[in-house]
Amino acid sequence: MTNNTSDLLPVGAHALSADPRLAAAVRDFGSTYGYDYFDDAAVRRTLAEHEAALRRLGRGGLVWAGSLASVVGIVWLFWAATGEPDNMPVAVAPPAALLVLALAAFVRVNLQGRRMLRHPFLEGYRHVLAAARAHGAPVAFVPAWLTGRGGAALDVAPLPSYTAPVASPPTGVRSAPVAPPSKPAEVKEYERIAEHGGWHDEAGWILVVAGAVGVGYAVVKDLPAAYASVLLIGLGIWTWIAGHRLGRRQQQLSGEALRYLDELTRSQAAGAPVDELSPPLRKLLDTRL
Repeated sequence: MTNNTSDLLPVGAHALSADPRLAAAVRDFGSTYGYDYFDDAAVRRTLAEHEAALRRLGRGGLVWAGSLASVVGIVWLFWAATGEPDNMPVAVAPPAALLVLALAAFVRVNLQGRRMLRHPFLEGYRHVLAAARAHGAPVAFVPAWLTGRGGAALDVAPLPSYTAPVASPPTGVRSAPVAPPSKPAEVKEYERIAEHGGWHDEAGWILVVAGAVGVGYAVVKDLPAAYASVLLIGLGIWTWIAGHRLGRRQQQLSGEALRYLDELTRSQAAGAPVDELSPPLRKLLDTRL
């Protein structure tokens, strides 16, 4: 296994095998869809192939063509509508046709993406993750691309519903699981900073603009009291500086967070359960490419 955070699986074979009921369900899904979901290497490779294919689709020529047609069509339509042409239908027909073509391109990409998400391997793996959660197995994360979420609010292909059967009393002696690595203080700090960051640039701009408007108003209206708005400019600059320091610290800690994810990957391969990742770590994992 390579030392790469992209090797981290949502759930490893050891966790899937720990509960006999879950193991039986996973075997049933494997028989139904024709894949061995206990083979971590094959699952990791196949997931990477499907993710790469979906990324290529989302960045492909059809998306670029649709985006370009949209921009040209909107600008052309605005120009035709404000130019007061003699024959309005004739003037707006070409840009309207471009917008229709752009819409058709986006619809085609969406349909292709939905079809790719319905691949038998991915269908079965969503069932595996749903069963793992229902049985209480640790699922580190559910890839956003696997459910088709992307930037949308709803999943295109959500995890199916699954109800675990009633547990039977344990029999025999079960070996103690491998302990996952403890989370370093630097990683906890990274999570805290990442969860509370990201607003400094926007807030700084708002404060500076508001202060500049206030100073301008003071000059135009000869209103000395309005000069106090210069404090907003200073506060905006301070906000920028604080955001820069926070971002620099987050960048320094991201290396520790990545090393921690690598440790989780190795411990998962050794049979350690990996609990659900925090949103900052999940985002860091998503942006690994």
